[in-house]
Amino acid sequence: MTDLFLFQLRRVTRSWQYLFFTVLLPALFTVFFTKVFGGQAVSAAEYQDHASDYMVSMMCYGGLGAALGATIRLSFDRASGWLRQLRVLPIPGRTVVAVDVAVGMVLVLPSLVVVALVGRFVNDVQLGLGTWLGLLGVLWLGSAAFVALGMLLGLALEEKAAGAAIGILSVVLAALGGLWIPVWLFPAGLELVARATPSYWYGELGRDVVVGGQPLLAAVVLAGFTALFAVAALAVASRRPLHAVAG
Repeated sequence: MTDLFLFQLRRVTRSWQYLFFTVLLPALFTVFFTKVFGGQAVSAAEYQDHASDYMVSMMCYGGLGAALGATIRLSFDRASGWLRQLRVLPIPGRTVVAVDVAVGMVLVLPSLVVVALVGRFVNDVQLGLGTWLGLLGVLWLGSAAFVALGMLLGLALEEKAAGAAIGILSVVLAALGGLWIPVWLFPAGLELVARATPSYWYGELGRDVVVGGQPLLAAVVLAGFTALFAVAALAVASRRPLHAVAG
């Protein structure tokens, strides 16, 4: 299992798309949004609010993109015949799934860490050490919802549809979840839609930690999304085995 995990991890991290869209782009957005909106702050406290809020939002954006991109790859592996090849080896299907989940969770970390470092040393976000560690911890655990969603889509979609879904879904979740524009600026109806997305609660999870609150509600909602996506993925897998080429 360890060898397969390391091999799958190397496959993804060699991709420039992974590096750019899930690590570098969120870091650049963190600087851009902070300079645009934080630059209008009339006090140091207001600047800190803007800087920390957009840092959390871009950590979430990068985290969900990395989780989706790593696990939705199941559809590409099926189309290429890689999963059929694994079937002839003494590797159970559940091990293949466990490895992809582990890879997805590991690949979330670089985006979270890089954006946090940019927030601290470029945008001068001031948080205590415990808060920094708590923020990284809850956002890493919260990304499990998007790992499960990526698994569901990777099992359910064909290669071409999955390729489109990676980019479209990341943008839609970020936009509707209030990761680019705060939901309180949304029209009333759209704000209700935002609160029905996992990305909104993912952002709330991080923001609750930053302000020193207890992110219990956000954690419970995200756990519910994780369970929902995982059960749906298992249901799809039962009807469409990993090695299936079509159907």
